[in-house]
Amino acid sequence: MKVLNLYAGIGGNRELWKDCSVTAVEYDPAIAEVYSKRFPQDEVVVADAHQYLLDHHAEFDFIWSSPPCPTHGQYRYYVGVKGKGFKAVFS
Repeated sequence: MKVLNLYAGIGGNRELWKDCSVTAVEYDPAIAEVYSKRFPQDEVVVADAHQYLLDHHAEFDFIWSSPPCPTHGQYRYYVGVKGKGFKAVFS
């Protein structure tokens, strides 16, 4: 089975997948490098997940798409919430 793993991150959801060929798409090169070290057998593509999906969806049997959650992800904590009186919630 050919799996497309969009917004791959460091591959947390990938750990339990067995007997499949995985192409992982991650936008951040540093995070993609961590993924690649954890799963050297996978193809890792540094690209925009939306565009990659549009261009390659027909090549895969299964597509896993797990975008970052803007309500409680690291981005929101470090950029959107930190310093605005919400620090106690995350401490």
